[in-house]
Amino acid sequence: MHKVFTFSRRALRRFGDEVSWSSSLSSGEVARTAFVKSMMFALAAPVGQTGVVTATRRERNRAATTTEIKEAALAQIASDGAGALSIRGIARAIGMSPAGLYRYYDGLDALITELITDAYTDLAHAVTAAMAIDESATTRLRGGMLAYRQWSVDHPNRFLLIFGTPIPGYAAPEGGPTVQANMRIGEAFMSLLIEGWKRGDFSMPQRDRPAQPGEIELASQADPDLPPTSVGAFLGTWAHFHGMVTLEILNQLDWAYEDPAAFYRAEVDAIVRQWTSG
Repeated sequence: MHKVFTFSRRALRRFGDEVSWSSSLSSGEVARTAFVKSMMFALAAPVGQTGVVTATRRERNRAATTTEIKEAALAQIASDGAGALSIRGIARAIGMSPAGLYRYYDGLDALITELITDAYTDLAHAVTAAMAIDESATTRLRGGMLAYRQWSVDHPNRFLLIFGTPIPGYAAPEGGPTVQANMRIGEAFMSLLIEGWKRGDFSMPQRDRPAQPGEIELASQADPDLPPTSVGAFLGTWAHFHGMVTLEILNQLDWAYEDPAAFYRAEVDAIVRQWTSG
């Protein structure tokens, strides 16, 4: 006969309440207590019984509410701008009291940080997925730049949240999740260009000027063989296609181009030629 470790339903419910609703726990503490909770549910089953521990109803409800909060915040940004974002307005939009919203986020800054991190992460995923193909380096570079634009025009408000006017009173945590998520976008392009350059697929665009101290430091960190002025070439490439996307999203190309996508594709081809013409 299997030995059974039992916990009362009431005790488990109470434990779940403490894990899910406490606003005083750090993210690390939440992760640790969630792990303990999953172990408790596993112990409540007969020894030898296996299976995946699924999310509880409370956990599913919490995840759904968190998504609803973020969607309401993005809708508020779309209608009134990021500067008008408020806990009270978000709570009103989803039929929750402002105090209730603090069960999910410590404050407005924590919510904004998650929105920004999500946007950077989603953009990075779109770019890396487009590059993760068994094709030439030039095809992968072109695909990454096209994916960058496509995600941005599909999510213009999220693009402006991360690259537009800073939100008054908000400062991203130093070295926090927004910084790490942002770096993944640049790393995707830079690693491909360095890889292609070392294999001979790309020629480093020349810069007829002395290397700056910052370029020397960044180049040495990226690859010991990298010419310091290559940092300027990387940044110039990003400024080129990012600037094109920004102009399109801000409707600054409408006066000249009926099809901004075609214009962008032509500029992407010009960037690829710049990296292969040497």
